[in-house]
Amino acid sequence: MLQQSILESAGFEVDLATSAEEGLEKAVARAYGLILVDVEMPGMDGFSFVERIRSEPELAHIPAILVTSRDSPEDKARGQAVGAQGYMVKSEYDQKRLLEVIRGLLA
Repeated sequence: MLQQSILESAGFEVDLATSAEEGLEKAVARAYGLILVDVEMPGMDGFSFVERIRSEPELAHIPAILVTSRDSPEDKARGQAVGAQGYMVKSEYDQKRLLEVIRGLLA
């Protein structure tokens, strides 16, 4: 909800999904410019979600940012390995940085 508020205040249109599976359904049904995904979700985790969209030709081009409480080097490396273009740790959360990363990926 925090990210939704920040993004809408910055002029972005935001859709929410309550699970990775719902997110995949929405991503296939509509064209998105970027996907912001939490690592810890019900069902499929965010790493698997990004890996999955990278394997789908119609979704592979969409930039993805992982948002998580996990800040170990191994988790960051895993995020990069699955194809995420951004990795935001919740304890280091900075609204300005999030918007900069998003604008950079959309440019």
